[in-house]
Amino acid sequence: DDVLNEERQINEDYKIWKKNSAFLYDLIMTHALEWPSLTVQWLPYTSKPDDGKDFTTHRLILGTHTSDEQNHLVIASVQIPKESTSSDSTQYESERG
Repeated sequence: DDVLNEERQINEDYKIWKKNSAFLYDLIMTHALEWPSLTVQWLPYTSKPDDGKDFTTHRLILGTHTSDEQNHLVIASVQIPKESTSSDSTQYESERG
């Protein structure tokens, strides 16, 4: 019962943080991972699409932190909007947390 209450409190704290994050950061993008990542390293590589898209693609390395499985590195890519792109930073996806 204590564990369940603690998980509920953590989830509620996260939702409050995410809802208020628009007031703290210029841009926030979240993505749920299977395992938490204690190591994140942005790579110097960036890609700018030639077809007039309003984002650049960046790569990063994520290190997994698992309980009983082999840890590994994941090379991921993320599309980040260009500074000239307007977005509603106060939009909150409540159904996704």
